[in-house]
Amino acid sequence: MSWAEVTSNRYQRPLGENERLIKFIGDHAHPAGREQWSVTTTATFQPCDNRAATEWAATTLPDAWKLLRFRHPSIASTPATESDSLEYAVPIDNDLEFWMQETYFIIEGKGSEDAIAEMKPSQFMTLHFLPDTWDIILHTSHWRTDGYGAFQLIDAFFDAIKEVIDGGGLPRVLWGEEVTRLVPSVESALDLPETVTPEITASAIKYASTHTYVKESVGISYNGEPTARPGGTRAVRLQLNTETTQAIKQATNETQFDMYSAVHAALAKINFKYGKPLTSSRLHDELEYASAIRLSLRPHLISPFTDNPSVAAGLYTGGYVFKVTASDDFFTIAEKYQREYDNGVTPEFIESRRQFAIIALGGLQRGLPPPNPPPSYIDMSFVTGVNDMVKPIFDTKCGPLEVTRVGLGVETLTPQPYLFFWEFRGQLDLSFVYNEAYQDVEEVRKMLNSIVEVLEHELLGSK
Repeated sequence: MSWAEVTSNRYQRPLGENERLIKFIGDHAHPAGREQWSVTTTATFQPCDNRAATEWAATTLPDAWKLLRFRHPSIASTPATESDSLEYAVPIDNDLEFWMQETYFIIEGKGSEDAIAEMKPSQFMTLHFLPDTWDIILHTSHWRTDGYGAFQLIDAFFDAIKEVIDGGGLPRVLWGEEVTRLVPSVESALDLPETVTPEITASAIKYASTHTYVKESVGISYNGEPTARPGGTRAVRLQLNTETTQAIKQATNETQFDMYSAVHAALAKINFKYGKPLTSSRLHDELEYASAIRLSLRPHLISPFTDNPSVAAGLYTGGYVFKVTASDDFFTIAEKYQREYDNGVTPEFIESRRQFAIIALGGLQRGLPPPNPPPSYIDMSFVTGVNDMVKPIFDTKCGPLEVTRVGLGVETLTPQPYLFFWEFRGQLDLSFVYNEAYQDVEEVRKMLNSIVEVLEHELLGSK
């Protein structure tokens, strides 16, 4: 269903089934002041003039943040308190300044990693500026966006900065017009039928059943008990230079898989190397590694939403779990992943998205027992096309505004870490995200370096 005005300047639409699922998972950690899978996107930039960071923080950035809200109003949508709906209020009187107080923060004396580790849930998307390092952080609930949308919002924010600089301040906007840009749910944007057929139910059950693979997956060791109170989410990052990145891409051009499937295969090998089998009697070649095949649905949305950055502040992703075995070599595993990424988004997969979320949410609401022991395999997620999605340089009247590095991650409150990776400015960037209560930074760094070593050994012949 589309957005509708319920009272003057107040709009609502029902939460989509997938939004409800992800929101339920995230909200479960709110009593501890955390939010599972909340999304953080980062960018380091070089300013286009010689003004101090304090002046940028006081003028340019808040004006750009207001402009971003006007262009992407769903960053300010909130769950309605009296119903299972999303709500957006057109700002009047002092509403905009109240929203700024709730969403715009200046963080001094800390790096982005420490800032992210301490972030708390918010009803809105929030912007954090670190003047010491010229970093910005966008932080939001996962039900509001995905990896592709998060990077699109980073680009949109810098585009807003450019307009503010070129125009000498916030341009005149007519609040109320922005409601035409409130985003639809993925179910609406895919034009999914509300009537459930036996075939759709069977497909949803099939995809949901792949999550049973995690019970048999290898998992890396973790500190303490799984019931221990989680700490902050941390990340170890590794950026390959352009020469190595291009060499890896060139090597994969001569195979049946691309660079992203190659990284996934390297991660599988590292899970087998560092993981521990569930039973001591299991031979190494019999080990299985389960991980998510995450698929963007943005290319499959109906017009005018198809691959459209205008719906950046929306959740349009899906996936299922796929397993590989330790007996397969690197190239075999990479080819298997490539087939899944190439062929995963089928009409059957798309049609099952609503019912899949209903089934998954129903299981969580019934309190089905979680896996014991909890999953600790390294899962992964990547975003393609970031080179084209985030412009590295914005030409302003004051000179070039340059984005030098970007980042992406989610909050994890369990022993399960995640590998995120993308290519920006011709460099492959890998980020190993973990919770500091369960993994040590040196062990994480060793595993991340090992992933790159596998890539270079298998594709470049490095010893």
